[in-house]
Amino acid sequence: MPKFPAHISPNRHGTYYFRVVVPKPLRSAFGIQKEIRRSLQTDSLRLALRKARQYSARYETVFDRALDAMNQRENELSQEEIERALELADEATDAAFSSEWGQWSDHKSSTEPSEPHMTNEQLEARQRQREVGRLLTGAYKRPIPDHLQTIANRLLDLSSPYPATQLRKVLPDILTELVRSQITPPQPSQTLSTVLKSQAMTMNLFDVWREKWENDETLNAGKAANTEVAEKGHATRLTILSERKPIADLTAEDFNRIYRLIPKIKQSRGKQLSANAELDSILAKHGERALSPASAEKISICLGSLHLYAYRKNLSTVDPSFTEKPRFDLTPAGVESKVRSFSKGDLNAIFSGYIYAGSDLGTANLVYPYQFWLPLLGLFTGGRLNELCQLDTYDVQTDEETGLHSIVIMDDPKDKPLPKALKNKASRRKLPVHDELVRIGFIDFVELARKEGREKLFSDGLKHNPKKGWGSRATTFFTRMPSDSTSYAGYFHQVGIRKRDENGDTDGKNFHSFRHTFTDLVKNTGGDAAALLEAFTGHAKPGKTEADSYGVGFYLARKHEILHTVHFPTDLSHITYGDFERRLGAQLSRSIEAHRVQFGLNQDECS
Repeated sequence: MPKFPAHISPNRHGTYYFRVVVPKPLRSAFGIQKEIRRSLQTDSLRLALRKARQYSARYETVFDRALDAMNQRENELSQEEIERALELADEATDAAFSSEWGQWSDHKSSTEPSEPHMTNEQLEARQRQREVGRLLTGAYKRPIPDHLQTIANRLLDLSSPYPATQLRKVLPDILTELVRSQITPPQPSQTLSTVLKSQAMTMNLFDVWREKWENDETLNAGKAANTEVAEKGHATRLTILSERKPIADLTAEDFNRIYRLIPKIKQSRGKQLSANAELDSILAKHGERALSPASAEKISICLGSLHLYAYRKNLSTVDPSFTEKPRFDLTPAGVESKVRSFSKGDLNAIFSGYIYAGSDLGTANLVYPYQFWLPLLGLFTGGRLNELCQLDTYDVQTDEETGLHSIVIMDDPKDKPLPKALKNKASRRKLPVHDELVRIGFIDFVELARKEGREKLFSDGLKHNPKKGWGSRATTFFTRMPSDSTSYAGYFHQVGIRKRDENGDTDGKNFHSFRHTFTDLVKNTGGDAAALLEAFTGHAKPGKTEADSYGVGFYLARKHEILHTVHFPTDLSHITYGDFERRLGAQLSRSIEAHRVQFGLNQDECS
């Protein structure tokens, strides 16, 4: 879209102001003023230009998303959504500069002190209050009327077990139940006036999960295949904890008992559980390790989701708002959080291993192109492993006007054979290809794949897994840990960055660490790079459907320019794909030929 006219100008006191013109469709549709004006609270032109660039980048992003949403939703975007997006743009820009510069808003005095530093607890409390305020008043910063204060306090109390990031989703349901309970006295257990469906007498929690999953898919709200595997495991454990009782027979105390048992589930790394297992078999005994708080929280959230679904579908008469949901301390005192990003030393180790230097394969005996390219793509795009593994050759594109290359992250229709899948809609995005990837030979590799007739960019060596997608084999190659039954170690372990401690836990480093590393590097760059973090990573945030709407937003050239302001702290000057082929060409050719004999040039559903 065309660049919005934005500029700065000084007032009669020499203080600079930022001004941006609101696109006409947004003005006419929602009655927003023609121009947004913000005080930059500085008389320094250099500093004013820096601040103005921040505002310009964030407002352009907000305007792009609003216009795209209007097009997709036929003008059903609410004014509150736009107002909240503008508020977030202001807050994010304010946070990008030190507090000594004050709040850049023309409706505040330049002498007004900046907002004091807030602890994490205070920030969470404010976020919770704003979500409740938005629900009751329709806007985030609108004062709550006196007659609604009691309800607001009750909503804060009832929603306390939920993470703050989930409040926008759960608060409407809590309010509905709260109003219902004021009309009819609450019954924490079962209400005789509610007629349950007949299948509630035979369905256990696992059956409820399966029905919910199928229902979500019907509503086009399904999730990725690996998410299905994880949730299936959660549902299996919950079914065992419930002792396989029918959902209709579970009382409020039964649900509370299950919540209390969840933190006592023992770790069962790599084991398949049967829903027919006995309760004692999954609880940690003396000397056995229980689940981590993070894992226990996921199972607890799953139980809450299944309970709410059952209640809405008349499979249970127990009101979920009356159950006692535990809160989990994810960072207990005395326990140091694992650093999941790669350090400079980690990156140097990865890019100096046998894939990128030398010819000693260690315990590996197969060599494929994906082993060379995926770490480089992970470093320069922050993409998820499965997003990169499933790339089609036509997903790498070249802009005719600028000559810049891009990678399109997009899912396939569900009825397509061996479909590409994404975590959510926000994951759809278009990424610039870093010049270093071009130098190393990525575009030449893509062109060769097209000439050979390959549909998948990394079809040599990878195979589609119905449950785990295209990334299953790559996960094994990079992150496998040696064990008593097999001595084979993944690439990361071989280069010394993925190990177990005395308790058998890994150091938390895996392929996803490239994504954490990319995020950290972009944040540390600050400025426009940090403003575009969502567009690069495809992270979803509350109240947003896509981090970067495909086909609109910043031009590819702008993304390309900003990507090259990020400093990647490792030397790759010795790396080229041609060198990889020269060093490991014999093993590479044999591995590719054997894979194509077994699965063909392009895998089909029968392979």
